Amino acid sequence: MNSYGQAKVAVLQQAAEIGPVPDVIDRARAGDRAAFAELYDTYADQVYRYVLYRVREAADAEDLTSDVFTRAFAAIHRYHWQGKSFLAWLYTIARNAITDRRRRERPMVDIEDAYGLAAGGPTAHDQAALGEEVTALKGAMHLLTGEQRTVIELRFTKDLSSAQVARKLGKNEGAVRALQFRALVRLRKILATEA
Repeated sequence: MNSYGQAKVAVLQQAAEIGPVPDVIDRARAGDRAAFAELYDTYADQVYRYVLYRVREAADAEDLTSDVFTRAFAAIHRYHWQGKSFLAWLYTIARNAITDRRRRERPMVDIEDAYGLAAGGPTAHDQAALGEEVTALKGAMHLLTGEQRTVIELRFTKDLSSAQVARKLGKNEGAVRALQFRALVRLRKILATEA
C-alpha cells in the first residue's frame, strides 16, 4: 500500500474512533441537553451490554447504566478527545461505576433487623425523617414532565423493566431509558436544592 493509501486508512480509522459527529459532543459539552440525549440514544445499548456482561443481573445493569450516563452528564464538560472514542470514555466511567458499586456492597440484612422491628420498631425520629423524605420526593415528582413521571412510577413503583415500560407506553427502550435518565437527573437537582 502506498503512502496515500496508508494515510487514507489512518484517517478512516480515526474517524471511526471519534464515533458521533464531533459537533454533537461539542454541543453536549456546551450544555445542550438534546445533544447529550442524542449521545445517550447512540450509546446506551452498548454501555448496557458492557455492564450486563460484568454484573450478570439485568436490574443491576440498568441501574449502573443510568449511573454511567448521570456521571457522564456531570463530567461531559471535561471530555476531550485523546485518540480514544467517546464510547471508550463511557466504558471507563462504567468500569469505575461497577468498581464503586462492588466496594459499597454490603451483606444482606434481614428486613426486620434493618428497620429495627425486632428491637421494637423504628423510632419516632426515624419515621418522621422518612416521612419528610417521601414528601420531598412526591413534591419533586410533580415538577417532572408527565412522561418522565410515568416512566419513574412504572420503573420504580411498579418495578417494571425498561422493555415492559416501553411496550406499555408504545415507545422504544432507548426512549424510555432517556426519559428515565432525564427524570433522575431532574429529581437529583430538585432534591439537592431543597436540602
